[in-house]
Amino acid sequence: MAPLKLKMNNSTLTPEHLLSQWPSNLDGHLHYCIGLSGGIDSVVLLHLFKQLSLIRPLKLSAIHVNHGISTNANDWQNFCSELCANWQIPLTLAQVKVIKLGGEGLENSARKLRYAEYAKTAAEVIILAHHQDDQIETLLSQLLRGSDIHNIAAMHPQIKRREQIFWRPLLNYTKTQLSAYAKLNALKNISDESNYDNHYLRNFLRNKIIPELIEHDSHVVAKLMHSLHSLQKSVTLNDDLAQADFISCCTEDKHGLQRNLFGQLNGLRQFNLLTWYITQQNLALPNQKRLQEFIRQINTARLDRHPALILNSQFNLIANAKFIQIRKAITHI
Repeated sequence: MAPLKLKMNNSTLTPEHLLSQWPSNLDGHLHYCIGLSGGIDSVVLLHLFKQLSLIRPLKLSAIHVNHGISTNANDWQNFCSELCANWQIPLTLAQVKVIKLGGEGLENSARKLRYAEYAKTAAEVIILAHHQDDQIETLLSQLLRGSDIHNIAAMHPQIKRREQIFWRPLLNYTKTQLSAYAKLNALKNISDESNYDNHYLRNFLRNKIIPELIEHDSHVVAKLMHSLHSLQKSVTLNDDLAQADFISCCTEDKHGLQRNLFGQLNGLRQFNLLTWYITQQNLALPNQKRLQEFIRQINTARLDRHPALILNSQFNLIANAKFIQIRKAITHI
């Protein structure tokens, strides 16, 4: 399938152009680590930063996570090892065992394990190779899943997870631009056969639906990106409001919310505040129906009743007579 032809950034992808857009908050002597799968996107990203290190002093490394799902997984690992050895870039190799838990898809389970390995590195900044085509796929897939506005708003250039910054410097570049860069620099890469399996929603969108949309309207991608940017502005405003509400409702130690003050907010602001509070703990959001039911119980139950919302196998959101807090789940042996 031909890559999406977007017109959001007509600049040629070069190390110099990337350097001109360097975020001011990433100045200083930081350790940058590239998430390297061996695919064309991450190989281009690694090469760009290898070239950037000749212009700007960088402490650069890479990490490859072997999920063990594909029969080619070890070949991909060997490819990444050889590539980094040739380019003299330190590489961390991690092997994980992907198990589907609690109805989660294989992709999501693999992603969580991958991010857990990223967190183990000493790098302050993890750099990922997501690009503009990925943004469109994320927007559409989250819409089709009925996700909340935070997930529909797709990926941001930077997010902070605990002490690490996750940076996606290629979000304004298209797959076409990345492919052109790879061709110009004679870069080799591996090909993941799962990308052609349309049982996965993202692949189905990439290989079937998006090309049909473009054929119907050649400007559809630009329109979707405009809508995405509007959504991201709305998310920013919602987060600002949630942060202000948190300050007015939080406990003295700022680890939770005072139930009586939370109850003075209207329903929309309660939902927005809890959504923000959960995401600030780097936890995945529950579906909207479950979160709304939890809020209903807080507002209607007697104070001696303690509504609880399971967030995952490790954490619950619990309301007691005074506070609403995220707590570690109690495991029974």
